[in-house]
Amino acid sequence: MVFATGASFFTSTLLPIMLVLTACGCFLVGINLMSRGFVQASLRSDSFFTRGFNARNRFSGAFYGLFHSALAQSSDVTAVTAVRLADIGTITLFQACACVIGANIGTTITTFIVSGGLNLAKYFAFFTFVGAIPLLSKKRGLKTFGEIVAGFGILFIGLQLMQTSTQDEAFRGLLNELFSVTTHPLLLLVIAAGLTMIVQSSSVVTSMVVFLVSANFLPLESALCLVVGANIGTCFTSWIAAFGGSKTARQTAMFHTFFNLMGAIIFIIVLYTPLNDVVIGGFAAMDGVSAEIKVALFHLFFNLAAALVMIPLLRPSVWLCKKIVRH
Repeated sequence: MVFATGASFFTSTLLPIMLVLTACGCFLVGINLMSRGFVQASLRSDSFFTRGFNARNRFSGAFYGLFHSALAQSSDVTAVTAVRLADIGTITLFQACACVIGANIGTTITTFIVSGGLNLAKYFAFFTFVGAIPLLSKKRGLKTFGEIVAGFGILFIGLQLMQTSTQDEAFRGLLNELFSVTTHPLLLLVIAAGLTMIVQSSSVVTSMVVFLVSANFLPLESALCLVVGANIGTCFTSWIAAFGGSKTARQTAMFHTFFNLMGAIIFIIVLYTPLNDVVIGGFAAMDGVSAEIKVALFHLFFNLAAALVMIPLLRPSVWLCKKIVRH
């Protein structure tokens, strides 16, 4: 009897949680491999990536940050790379901050890929095998290439597992109990920020949100709050990268925090003013558009709005970061 009860508890509660954690683990391993590969490639003075971060102006810097983040499937990878390059003096604080702005826009590509379906994910997962072969090489260039490609494949394996695990009835029952008592927008912001700090990837949290919305399990407004909260929590990764580094690295992390907080402030203003009916209501009222695509469109709109505010204020924001972080 006790054994049957224990087996039932494991199947209904622990196993779904373990599957989700396994999916998150694969996703994070993929991002970590890609991040290490991109950072190693960027540290070479003649690298294409290093030349890209050395942007001439704020617009080209933001565009390259967008491109790098879309390629790496993670704004965290781009932000960490920018922090480390600023740390060693390869790029200036102004250039690093411009790239951070674009990185937040580029990360929305992952949301669109997930919301558009994962029919091609099994083909992307094959990159794991393709990248594993160069990893065996003793040449640093080939190993770096292998890390990037293998990480890309493992990332999509994680996405497939996450999609499967979030469709489990037992896991959805657990989340139903959680979200039945946590419907306040500000509380959802805090929960998403906390989860992102724990897993150190906003892409993990936003992907899970998309899967839950596509299963008609999560209301659209709650999903939008979680997406914004995930953007706030991703700043924690920049601070980890800057910890123990130079003053410039910490100033870059401070700007990343400013940028995401600005976006959150814009969202809260929209949420608690008549703009809510125009913006949130406008996304909800889109005909012929699936809920997951609405989340992806909002994610893009949210980051574009923050970028449009911060790009003209980039130079005074950099000045403010220098004043706050002096040592």
